[in-house]
Amino acid sequence: MGANDKLEFMPLDLDTFLGSERFMTGTRLGAAFSQGIRSYLRAAYADAIEHFKAALIAAYVDGEEQAQIYERERAIIYLYIGNALAFQEDWEGALREYLESVQTDQQLAEAHYNLGVAFAARGQIDRAIAAFKETLEHNPNLYEAHFALGRCYQLIDDAGRAYIHYNSACNARPQAAEPRYYMGLMHQSHGAHELAQRCFADALRVEPTFVTPDPDPDNVLVSRSESEVAQWYYRLSQALKHQNYEEEAERIYRALLQWRPDEYQARYMLGNLLARQRRFEEALEEYGQVPPQHAHFVEARLRMSTVLRLQKQTKQAYDLLFECAKLNPGNGQLFLNMGKLLYDMGLNSQAVRAFERAVQLLPTDAQAHYLLGFIYTILGRENWALAAWRKAVELKPDAHSLRYDLGYMYVRRSRYDLAANEFQVVLEHWPEDVETNFMLGICYKELIEPARAIPLFERVLRRNPRHAQALYYLGACYLQIGNTSLGKAYLRRYDHLARQGEAVAAVSGHGRRRHSPAAVR
Repeated sequence: MGANDKLEFMPLDLDTFLGSERFMTGTRLGAAFSQGIRSYLRAAYADAIEHFKAALIAAYVDGEEQAQIYERERAIIYLYIGNALAFQEDWEGALREYLESVQTDQQLAEAHYNLGVAFAARGQIDRAIAAFKETLEHNPNLYEAHFALGRCYQLIDDAGRAYIHYNSACNARPQAAEPRYYMGLMHQSHGAHELAQRCFADALRVEPTFVTPDPDPDNVLVSRSESEVAQWYYRLSQALKHQNYEEEAERIYRALLQWRPDEYQARYMLGNLLARQRRFEEALEEYGQVPPQHAHFVEARLRMSTVLRLQKQTKQAYDLLFECAKLNPGNGQLFLNMGKLLYDMGLNSQAVRAFERAVQLLPTDAQAHYLLGFIYTILGRENWALAAWRKAVELKPDAHSLRYDLGYMYVRRSRYDLAANEFQVVLEHWPEDVETNFMLGICYKELIEPARAIPLFERVLRRNPRHAQALYYLGACYLQIGNTSLGKAYLRRYDHLARQGEAVAAVSGHGRRRHSPAAVR
């Protein structure tokens, strides 16, 4: 479908008489309306317009009760005037009447649809799309609106949305051939002839008497390289995935693989799709077919190990990566993930070596430095952990969980000034975080700045009134600034909680937040 192609849609009529019998008899309004319909049905559009306009005038000037019409009825008359103008190719006039119709009754789906038809006829595709989408807000199953949107999106080369609306049109009217035919043209224009022929065959299957509105598709075959055609499959699948039509995306991937079984990128991407749906066995099967020489081999093995880890098959996940690392010894992601699996298996000494190798291969990867620091803390190597976390924060300043842990490490080493700097940055992004407020309060208390610590401990208690440590330190801070009565009151509350055995977070631990090796992404 070329950029200069013109979209042609027919305006929709309504069952005008339904619900309108009230003003169809005994009034000038009814007589004019009835004459307008008769003229409209015999295609005497100029006469129909005059009669419909007379009906509108009568509705304003007649005083009798029967001549009063509702907004829906007035909107229907505007719609029919617009249709009569459209059938005479007066699209500017039709557009004006359709706008009157939708402004009179915003719920009339057919008026929004006909407005879209007028915009399309004038080449205003963006406005036509908006009108057709508004139509579906009021009638989600209107076949004509889905088909029109498919045609509009096909015209602007938005393959994914075109495919979706053609598919929705087929669902709304299963015996309609036209959306299947145009879906076939879309495939054919990108060289995907097998998909195109399948659509053309489906069109004739559901509607054997269907006559193609365009030339015979067999006479307009497009010649493209296999690579170009494959890219069409990928592009369409990606567009469908981005709009959450994963079932349709899977269908396209499988069609591509049926045509080209060795299209390993498609196997990898289909594996990802299946894994997201937790269809793990099918995902493993697709990943497993990606050969070692392919660009996605390592990533496929990493995904396989993740799936196996989710299935609690940690040893198998590690063995898979170990074999892959023998073929790809310079890939840092393999060693990073091997380290995580070794940690899961409790093999911390081996995990350290894996993380150290990962850092050598990925010197600018913040996660690698973080995980190395994490495992150093497990083994009690705090100096090394501190160096690794400093590097990680340097590489990724917005990793606030990591910065919190670095601050905590400074507290353990009594470097309250450095710890306070880290916690202040974290608090700018997490102002209501209880633990960060508490830890920064401890820093200021230890730096003999009780006035700065007090509001932090008070904030903790507003969020958690039974935080015994905050009560204790808040009481001590008030005593430091000479407010003895308030200090003693908080300490009495602390003693009461302590006697009840409800002290929150042991003083020795300072409420440290511990992260898993997957915390920083």
